[in-house]
Amino acid sequence: MSKKYTLDNGLVIVGEEIEHVNSVSCGIWIDAGSRYEDEYTNGMSHFIEHMLFKGTKNRTAKKIAEEIDNLGGHINAFTSKETTCYYVKMIDEHIESGIDILADMILNPLFLDEDISKERTVILEEINMYEDSPEDLAHDMLFEMIYKNQGIGRNILGTRSSLQKIKRENMMEFFYKYYVPNNCVISICGNFDFDNIVKLIEEKFKGWNNKKDKNIDINNCNFNLGVITRNKDIEQMNLCMGLEGIGLESEHIYALSIANNIFGSSMSSRLFQNIREEQGTVYSIYSYLTLNKGLGTFNISSSMSEKNIYKVYNSIINEIKLIKENSLTKEEIKRSKEQLKGNYILGLESTSSRMMSMGKSQILLNKVNNPKDILNKINNVTDDEIDYIIKSIFDKDKIAISVVGKNSENLSF
Repeated sequence: MSKKYTLDNGLVIVGEEIEHVNSVSCGIWIDAGSRYEDEYTNGMSHFIEHMLFKGTKNRTAKKIAEEIDNLGGHINAFTSKETTCYYVKMIDEHIESGIDILADMILNPLFLDEDISKERTVILEEINMYEDSPEDLAHDMLFEMIYKNQGIGRNILGTRSSLQKIKRENMMEFFYKYYVPNNCVISICGNFDFDNIVKLIEEKFKGWNNKKDKNIDINNCNFNLGVITRNKDIEQMNLCMGLEGIGLESEHIYALSIANNIFGSSMSSRLFQNIREEQGTVYSIYSYLTLNKGLGTFNISSSMSEKNIYKVYNSIINEIKLIKENSLTKEEIKRSKEQLKGNYILGLESTSSRMMSMGKSQILLNKVNNPKDILNKINNVTDDEIDYIIKSIFDKDKIAISVVGKNSENLSF
């Protein structure tokens, strides 16, 4: 069972004590990501994530790495569309050191000009790496088209142009706007005492002042249709398709997840069985949900040879048509519920995954769901609700498309 405590400065702490393990995972979540950026600050959240590892007033970048390594721990971070998270995983007896390092990174970063210049080059190389991954590129292109000129559609890494414009002064402005305690959550899971950890965190972050006039809003986004392509001299075509979905807070998430399991998210799904196993026209094909505050997309990704792209595309369209016309059978729904519950439970088998689940839920939804409540919600999804969400989402005439591959500019859908 999770516990929650809010410090006087507005910093929320959520935790789950698990006595039978010997580790603790702790993450600091900031409500900041590419959704909050414009064309001039695009890539800022991710850039700042990199900079916090470049040294503090108390530790060099090497010292941060050495302290964690010498204790047998692990430290890392990631930036998403809506959040940034810095996290450690340690043997339980060393968690105080891990929290001290995280607090130092958040409260005392240096942001030296020479480090900013070096890390800009590192991120440019990161962009090159992702552009060499056609599947990732197709997904990013799809989002950039669907949410054109909107923060949620901008690439988390930024662009080569936007990165060149980021200077220390506007980086600091962004940092002090979003890195405030009442815009953050600390999530912790493992073998620890919650009351003692609250006291420790309160001591480590006592100098972190909140922003009383915090007013960080996100706007509603428009979903745009269209086709976007990128020529790349590679052996396969990478096709990504998107339909307008539902937001993270929607009551229909579990109904759509059940439908997604049957449609394309597993090896027993319709997409995999019909298009890969029976037709043999693809190696990779699957569907997945992208869930954000107030909006989402239902995505389909596949890769195939150039000669098969129209056959695969038409087969996907046919599967969309069939599921909308016929929905799911009772047996399919029953199997999908069990699969969804199993995946959820297995996903909570480590302290890291539980910490991630709690932190993400608290920072985005302002609550932590009890695992038993989640399982009950899955069980209680009705056939009528599944019919409703399928008819709402699966529309073959309202699909956005991106393609990466050789001669892709000649395609017509």
